[in-house]
Amino acid sequence: MTEVTRKKDKLGLNSWQHMVDVAQDVMINNALNSTPRGSPRGSPRNIRKLDNGHWTPDQGRSRSGSFVDDPELKILEEELFNQCKVAEHDLKANSGILLRELEQMGILRDDPRLAPLITTLKTIRQKTLSSLYGIDNIKLDFNQFSKVIKQSTVIISKAFKGQFVVPEFTAFTQDIVDVYEKCLSNTSGKPADYIPQLARGDPTKWGVSLCTIDGQRFSVGDVNDNFSIQSTSKPFTYALSLDQLGADVVQNYIGREPSGRNFNEIVLDYNGQPHNPMVNSGAIMSASLLLYMVKPEMSVSEKFEYVHDFFTRMAGGQHVGFQNSVFLSERDTADRNHALAYFMRESNCFPNGPNNKGGGVDIKNILDFYFQTCSMEMNAASMSVMAGTLANGGICPITGERVLAHEAVKNVLSLMYSCGMYNYSGQFAFQVGLPAKSGVSGIVLVIVPNVVGFAVWSPALDVIGNSVRGVMFAEELVKIYNFHTFESVGDNISEKKNPKVQNYEEKSLKLVQVLFAACNGDKLALERAYLSGLDMNMGDYDNRTALHLSCAENHLACVKFLIETCKVDVDVQDRWGNTPLQEAQRFNRTRVVAILKREMTKRGIRAPVISEEDSEPVKNIVKINGVMTNGEPTDRNPKAISRSMTEPSILINGTKYDETSEMAAMTIQGAFKRMRQKKTESESEGDATKPDVINM
Repeated sequence: MTEVTRKKDKLGLNSWQHMVDVAQDVMINNALNSTPRGSPRGSPRNIRKLDNGHWTPDQGRSRSGSFVDDPELKILEEELFNQCKVAEHDLKANSGILLRELEQMGILRDDPRLAPLITTLKTIRQKTLSSLYGIDNIKLDFNQFSKVIKQSTVIISKAFKGQFVVPEFTAFTQDIVDVYEKCLSNTSGKPADYIPQLARGDPTKWGVSLCTIDGQRFSVGDVNDNFSIQSTSKPFTYALSLDQLGADVVQNYIGREPSGRNFNEIVLDYNGQPHNPMVNSGAIMSASLLLYMVKPEMSVSEKFEYVHDFFTRMAGGQHVGFQNSVFLSERDTADRNHALAYFMRESNCFPNGPNNKGGGVDIKNILDFYFQTCSMEMNAASMSVMAGTLANGGICPITGERVLAHEAVKNVLSLMYSCGMYNYSGQFAFQVGLPAKSGVSGIVLVIVPNVVGFAVWSPALDVIGNSVRGVMFAEELVKIYNFHTFESVGDNISEKKNPKVQNYEEKSLKLVQVLFAACNGDKLALERAYLSGLDMNMGDYDNRTALHLSCAENHLACVKFLIETCKVDVDVQDRWGNTPLQEAQRFNRTRVVAILKREMTKRGIRAPVISEEDSEPVKNIVKINGVMTNGEPTDRNPKAISRSMTEPSILINGTKYDETSEMAAMTIQGAFKRMRQKKTESESEGDATKPDVINM
């Protein structure tokens, strides 16, 4: 093959690729133009709608083709486009890079807030050549990229600006994986065995899922295995009752005290009520309130659909099913629960409804409804969203819908904190310090208010009925993060990780604490910082360290602690080249100077000569306005006097003061006094040739 033939083939290949790219662009543009778009995120003044309900094609479009009119969002749009390129010189962005970046920040593809973006990419895939690669390799130019992300601009902008509650999400999830693997080695406990369905639970199963209040999600392990939620339904049925009826009404039927008894014991509190909604008697009462007082016009079947819909909204549309076999088994082994219900009816505990005047409630309907709520089917991934909704004050993190009122969530979390872990509740509150609820299927919900909700699942239970690995996970978690409710009570500063701040922000906060402690002479705070492992050589923007400030402020105890215990660098220089010794010299901290020189001698560091004038054959080292003086009048040098009128300055031991401040004046006065005293001593000894030296 000749060289000319090779060139023709190469040109032909390039031409063919160019034609494919052009055709691809045309198909993508057609797909985008045929995709219905909702309300644009641009300027409200440009919002106009056609009669057919679709937005105009050039709606909100700038000259560049961008749909973003806000200058800040326009800049973000351009940065996103550049960040989603495979190579820097590429002319197009890759859809897969955008999706993977979002996943690393915790925004998964099934997030409802990304639904418009995913729908648009799927439309492009179906109508173009990209169908061979899915939605992970669609190449988009800037205009196309702008149209694709338009309907999800808010969530994408928040993600890439680092405005989520857990900005360092990758580091946070790595810690979660480490705790997960640590708990994996715990093989103690066994599944519940009071019904066959639970007894068949695999004790090797172990999954952890989380959802932050911003909808960041992460899962590891067996998080998609379905199970019956059992007692973890109790806080949600109670919350729904609170939300619909109010706390004042509900408290007439359900107490708020820890029982100190077994969860299924036949006993009432001093008011003749169930102790709290987390024990069986309280949960049965919650079921009766939902049946007879919340929307009483509904039939039993409609009421189940109503509650199921509530659970689905709490889970952000994630999986909520029903295990009929578990329901039937629960009903067949319900002697204790029947006894509880009849005991409460005998004590007139149940509410009066339209069809049950005088307390003649239907025990069968109440218990069936209670068993049905316990038999709902979910997995750790979907339950973590429910936990995140509680952590977010009743607003679902991934849909933005307010499902529960804030007041109801507050009351539920309070009782989860005190009563949620059966007879281990007090110990759990002491060690973990977080609201939680467990179920005998092995699920444990842990809520960190205003941060994140966890759902951890492992069927192996301890003797109390809590998941062994679930409890261990919560205890290990609070050893790493400052999640305990009382971690930072009073003036205590927790040294545990805070996932709500970025790494550099956390370091900045610790630096400020150390520098303030040094400036104020707070040796105790410095000791705490040192024991927590902080670098005591940290410096601020000007590289001024704790030792610089302690020396300047004459805090001897802090200086000794820093150089003797912390072994900080005594010869460190700040931005202007000043060392701690020079700071002490400048402010006439004689005792600090002595301590520093002694320490420098121990370390074999030669103390610097503070005065640059010491080696010069002059009779003194004080200059005023550039004129050497020994306390004599300066009018002998008219030129110097003339120069001093325009360039006022004072030079003392190599340190120049541009303004005759009070400090400089006092320093000069002391220097002259010592000079005169030394001169008198030298004259009395008959040595008038020795130069005068001022010890500052």
